[in-house]
Amino acid sequence: MTSSPRDVPETGDLLVTVRRHERAAVVTVAGEIDLVTAPELDEIVTAVVDESPEVLVVDLRKVTFLSSAGLQVLAAAHQRLGERRLRVVSTSHVTTRPLTSTGLDAWIGLFTTVDEALASGTEA
Repeated sequence: MTSSPRDVPETGDLLVTVRRHERAAVVTVAGEIDLVTAPELDEIVTAVVDESPEVLVVDLRKVTFLSSAGLQVLAAAHQRLGERRLRVVSTSHVTTRPLTSTGLDAWIGLFTTVDEALASGTEA
């Protein structure tokens, strides 16, 4: 596994780390994703998408709150990726429930570990 962690300075209640894994990018998010922090997350995710990874994994296991603004960030990332895949890692109802109740899980693959998300091939 080749990875180079890049910590993004903490702003408010959000900490984001980006690392590379071969042709994939893994964005790990900790804290609250709300109206205040979602724009910061969107900037980071957009920058990663612009680097054209084959797969983008967003790890939300350390997220304590996911608002509709956070869901919009994920939906926009899915649209920007085109044929490439967005995969979300979630083990908490805090993040899984909003994704499933809005139907975003129909387009965005949901996984319980980063390894599963990376190993899933082209299936989402």
